[in-house]
Amino acid sequence: MIANLNLETKVKTWYNTSMSPLRLPLQKSLQWLTVSLSAVCLFVAGYGFFAYQFPFGLEARLIPATQRGETKWKTMTEQMILSGATVPADMNVIIKIPPSIETINRETLLGNRGEDVRYWGYCFPAEYQTFKTMPGRGLPGRVFLSEKERAVRRAEELERIRKGFRLPTSLQENVLNETTDNRGRIRHQIEMFSGGMSCYLMTAVPLPIGIDPDEDDANNMVENIHGIDPNNPDTDGDGLSDGIELFVSGTNPSQRDTDSDGLIDGIEDADHDGILDPGETDPLIQDSDHDGLCDGMCRVGKTGSEVRGEDMNLNGITDDGETSPLKSDSDGDSILDEQEFYNCLLQTGTCKYSSFQL
Repeated sequence: MIANLNLETKVKTWYNTSMSPLRLPLQKSLQWLTVSLSAVCLFVAGYGFFAYQFPFGLEARLIPATQRGETKWKTMTEQMILSGATVPADMNVIIKIPPSIETINRETLLGNRGEDVRYWGYCFPAEYQTFKTMPGRGLPGRVFLSEKERAVRRAEELERIRKGFRLPTSLQENVLNETTDNRGRIRHQIEMFSGGMSCYLMTAVPLPIGIDPDEDDANNMVENIHGIDPNNPDTDGDGLSDGIELFVSGTNPSQRDTDSDGLIDGIEDADHDGILDPGETDPLIQDSDHDGLCDGMCRVGKTGSEVRGEDMNLNGITDDGETSPLKSDSDGDSILDEQEFYNCLLQTGTCKYSSFQL
């Protein structure tokens, strides 16, 4: 017992002797640490207080502007759509289809921008109050996606499948046919909109929205932007509808002869489908066969006093005595039609084509 007490006394004596030099620096270090932590707490509390007083808080410095706070909401009323309006970008938008409209397709309603613009939305069902109480229904309505949105989503989905490919499980039939793991997929479901529908819409860029009173597949907002008549399906009277000219052929819907070759656009595009088919001249190019002579009749020369061309009577048909605007060498003699014209100028009265006779 006495031996144990002596041992305890020796240990205490050794501890006090060895640790005393370290005790004071350790106490000072702990004091400084306490002071530092207090200062940090005061700074955070003060920053939080002052940040609350200003429009841009801490979160505004940490996330992009498009993700700050709540996304704004906007309602496009029936009257706005009847008159034509612009759907703002990066906003939650509610659109109300006017009851007076029987049906309108998605592309026309939203300005034929689906190929270039990412947008998506859904239309609420008539029985929405009942629908939203049903469990496991997902989005509250039928979904619509622009063509570009579908393409982007599909590319992301394929990339996810590629990264998750594993042998041999990924070679199973249900995996290859993508019949499993469909959670989170959003599919395009609606293409036609009916009067009275209410829909949600989100778009990456502004969209022209409106109705199509003249049924030319260009809504009234689009036609207002281009300065053409929303109540006339063919504003310039060239035989091509305004929608075809704006979205298919690329011709000018307010100019009868876009390429100024003397032939109106509806004659050059004979079937009025906006596509350059075999046997048709190009309404965007004066000289479709590149032989030096314009398809119809054009003013040429420095003063524009000379008239030259291939379809002399501007009827879109190669008549007797005319060269073809679709063949650079109409008679197949290895001499371009334009050169034959110049030969005619040198040999008055010997022109093979009556259109070249002086």
